Formats: sequence, structure tokens, C-alpha cells
Amino acid sequence: MSSPTHHLDWLWSVLTHTHSTTSTSSSSSTPSSSSSTHFSRQQALAWLCNFAVLLLISTAAQTNLPAVSTTSSYPSGPPPPSSSLVSPSSSSSSSVSSAPRSPPPPSFVSSGSVTSTPTSVLSPLNSSSASSPSSGSLTSNSTPTTSIFSPLNSSSGSLTSNSPLTTSIFSSAPNFTSISLSAPSSPSSTSAFKSSSASTTFSNSASSTFFSSSASMGELEVVRLVLAGAILVFWAGFWMVHLIGIIYGYRRLHRRRGVEGAGGEKGAMGVSILKPLVGNPMDPNLMTNLETFFTMQYPKYELLFCIQEEGDPSIMVVQQLMKKHPHVDASFFVGGKEVGVNPKINNMQPGYMAAKHELLLVSDSGVMMKEDTLSDMVAHMTPDVGIVHQMPFCCDRKGWPAILEKVYFGTSHARMYLFLGLLDALRLRVNCCTGMSCLMRKKVLDEAGGISAFGIYLAEDYFFAKFIQDRGWGIRIASQPAWQNTGTCRVKTFLSRLTRWCKLRVAMVPHTILLEPVSECMVLGLVASWAGTVLLRADYLTFFLFHTLTWSLADWVMLNIVQNGPPPFTKFEFVISWLFREVSALFIFLHALWNPVISWRDGSFKLRWFGVAEPINSRVVV
Repeated sequence: MSSPTHHLDWLWSVLTHTHSTTSTSSSSSTPSSSSSTHFSRQQALAWLCNFAVLLLISTAAQTNLPAVSTTSSYPSGPPPPSSSLVSPSSSSSSSVSSAPRSPPPPSFVSSGSVTSTPTSVLSPLNSSSASSPSSGSLTSNSTPTTSIFSPLNSSSGSLTSNSPLTTSIFSSAPNFTSISLSAPSSPSSTSAFKSSSASTTFSNSASSTFFSSSASMGELEVVRLVLAGAILVFWAGFWMVHLIGIIYGYRRLHRRRGVEGAGGEKGAMGVSILKPLVGNPMDPNLMTNLETFFTMQYPKYELLFCIQEEGDPSIMVVQQLMKKHPHVDASFFVGGKEVGVNPKINNMQPGYMAAKHELLLVSDSGVMMKEDTLSDMVAHMTPDVGIVHQMPFCCDRKGWPAILEKVYFGTSHARMYLFLGLLDALRLRVNCCTGMSCLMRKKVLDEAGGISAFGIYLAEDYFFAKFIQDRGWGIRIASQPAWQNTGTCRVKTFLSRLTRWCKLRVAMVPHTILLEPVSECMVLGLVASWAGTVLLRADYLTFFLFHTLTWSLADWVMLNIVQNGPPPFTKFEFVISWLFREVSALFIFLHALWNPVISWRDGSFKLRWFGVAEPINSRVVV
């Protein structure tokens, strides 16, 4: 085995020969032989140190130090560019072959890219083919960087440093295999680690998209749960409306009250009753209905019949009743007076001007009165009350259209009417008043200029109540309902009436556009069933059927309370009529929104927001 001294002598002769060859080819760059020999010894010393460093690097690579990394070629895809160590003065010198193959890196590591930590043992590398950090480059942006090797050149891969402080120990070196050593980050480093790998960026973007999508899904789920909870709360609250309506109706309706001083005119408030009549076509029950006003047991009242046109057949009916009951103070007015667009106000204006009592009752021609109805209404006119109104209901009549009307006015209409009437009684300023049968203080209306001031509205009853309520007066519901007893009853007429009322509500109170649909059984049941499946994990169909059945039972109870006994039809007829009314409610509402034009009496009108009516020339059938 050769001794170490022998190896050193051999290495010295090789280095001396190499330098002599180099000196011969470039003799002009060497001033003298002595300086050349001296330079050869320094070069030899440099190569010894370089060889020692390479041994250290090889030892570090074999012991798998974390600071050692090699450029790899991968089995799939285009191979990464091979890197070689070059001089900073050369642009594209000869390159060496790449390192042995190694397994492909994980998906979050850039192919053929290594990023160094702030402190590097290697010198900066230049590349003539890949200058960007994502093109197989190894980059260091640290501030205190120490380089052992001189700047090296590579035709493909590059190792680059932007450090302002770089120390090169050696000035030249031959090309080596692309082996790089990166020192770990020093605690004293002042620059942050920057990753510019394209695949890393894509992975980070994908991760961000995943977590962003997960966050969005979480937010949607929260919104879904909150919405379902709000729907169920509203649904439960509407069942409270059912319960309150049933209890208040049971406690309020058909509780007859007497009037102090009802046995004589002294002490009783006088009532002027306005009866607007339109006898074309003639109502078969007009005679019966009007006669009930002549037979009321009240000491002090007058009847003022207002007829729109001369030759109306209702004039003959009124004259016959006046002759039959001469003791009743009654008179009639023909022709009316135009004070606005509302034909009812125009018809009643002469009668209003002739009224002589402090209370004014507006009653439609199709309403039938009981003997004590007026006494009951006046009894509710306490000193703090300005208006007393009756809840609309229907008399017992034959035929399915009559059953349909009774079911509507005894269930859906009665429920909301009684609930809002209770809120009125509690001074919560909720206006729920119909002009079908309405008792008011005349002096309060005179403050507005009489009923003519309300001629610009079609829903004069709503604005009567609003004006009186705004003056600080209360509103009450009488204990007896208003008994509608028209002789002609048709389904089409009934649906047209409901559509006209819906159009008026939408124009006067715009927020009903949102509240009215969800207050109906079918719409609320469909929405609440979805909420039940979300929060309660209930079966959709089961929840909806339970809701519908319970709703119909509550309406049956309400109908018996308003009727003050069992209705004059079977439960099967009730179910058919109830289902028809509930299913048609949504179509009536949509029709009211689609066609806002109202046909009433002989005219057609278009409503502006908050109830102001404008007459139109063309007649539109509702």
C-alpha cells in the first residue's frame, strides 16, 4: 500500500504539470518564471483545500445530513435541467451529467427546485436557461451569506444568491457534479423564507380553495339552520294566533250587553243610520234585510236611505217599509252628490249632511240586524272609544256557495279579525275595521271635513278608522257579528269580492305582500314542513299532513264559536269548502298582484300606494 507521502508527491507533480501547460498557452499573462512558480504553489495549496472540502461534502452526503441536497431526475415527465459549476465570466460553458435518479418528491414540492435557507455554504450559481425561481433554480435571499466555492456556471440549473455580503475563498475551479450544500437557517437571519415554486403555489391555492369552500359550506349551513329556525318560530307564533282568536272569540262574541237608558230616549245616544242602496240588480232579500232596521229595540235612531239613481227598484221597497212602520224616523235621498271617486261616499253624502245625531252608523244593504244589535253596539261605545264595528259573518242559506262564504268568514277571516281586534282593544294601534256595519262618532268625522274627505279612497272604512285612531280614540268589536244575508250567492262573485279586498290591502298596507301568503294554511304548511325536516329531522309529508289536519280542526272550533253553535251543514261539506278556500287563497293573492285594477259598481279604478284611487276609462273584469 502506498504511503500518504507518495500520494502527495504524485498530486504535486500533476498540479505542477497542469500549471506549466497553462503558463505555456498564456505566457503573456505571466511576467516572470519566479512569479509563475510562486503562483503554482498557491494554486496547489488551493487545490488541496478544495479536495479536502470535497471529501467533507462526500462524507456529509453519505451520513444523510439534512443540509445536503442533490439535483434529481425523475422517472416521469421531462427531466429537470442539470446544473454545473461555472465561472461568473462565462455564459454557457460545458456541463456535467446530473446526479443519480431518486424517488419523485411529494406533490407540494416543486420539481427540480430547492430553496436554500438564509445562510448558505455554496457560492451563487448562474443559469443561462432557467433564471426564474420556478425553473429548476436554487435561490438564497439571505443577508449574511458565506460562499466556499467561487461562482459557478451551469447551462441549465442555477444556484443564485442575492446576498449583499458574499465571500469567495477560491477564484477558479473545474466543473463538478451538481452537488449543493445548504446550511440551515440561522436565528440571526434578518430575511424571511420565500418559496417561489409553481407547484407549491398551486398546492397552496388548492388548499386555500378547499378551506374557503369548506368555510362557505359552513356559512351556508348556518344560514340554512337559522332560516329554518326562524320559520318554525313564525309557525309556532301563528298557532298562538289560532289560540288567541279562539279564546277571544269565545269570550267576546254573543255576549249581549244592554244600554243604560235604553227604556227611553233620555240618556241614550242618538244614532243616524246611513243605508246606501243599489237595487239594480234587485236583491231578493232586500225587503227582509231593510225591515230588520225598522224593528230594532233602540229608543233613539233615524234611518237615512241613500239611493244612487232615480227609478231604482229599491225606492219602492223603502217607501213600502216607511208606510208599514210610520213610527220610525226614516227618509230617503236620491241621486247622491259627487265628492270623490268612491261611489259609496258619493251616494251617502246627502244623507250624511242631513244626519242629526251624535253617532253615525254606516250599514250595507245586505246586512240584517237583530232587535238588540244596535243596543249592543252603542253599549261598547265607551267614552274613550271612537268606533265600534261588527265582524262580518253570514246567515244560514242554502247551496254550496253559501257554505263556502260561511266557512271563509267563520274561519280564516274571523281568526285574523278577532286577533287584530284584541290588539286594538289593548291600544296597540292595529287597524282592523270593515265598513259593512260600523258605528262612529260624527263629531270626529266632522273634524276631517265629513265623509267627503275620504272620497279619494275606495276603502273608506279603513281610513275612517285610521283617522279616528290617530285622534286618540279606541276601536272595539261588537259582541254580535254583522249578519250578511244577500239573496244571490255565486262562487264567482265571492272570489271576485275576495280579490278586490286583497287588492285594497296590498295598496293600503304594502307589507301584507310578504305577510299575507305565509298566513295561509297551505303556504305556511309547505314552508314549515321544510323547516321541520331541517331542524327536527321530521318526514316532510307527515309534518305537512299533521299541520293541515290540526289547522282544519282549529278552524272547525272557530266556526262553531262564531256560529254560536254547530253550523247548518255536515263535516264533509265543511272539509270540501275549507280545502277549496285554502287552495284558492294563493291564486287569489297572485291574481291581485298581477292585475291591480279594481272593478266596483259601474266603474273601474286603479290604486296607487296607500289607497288613493284613480278612475280609468276602460272596464276590466276582476
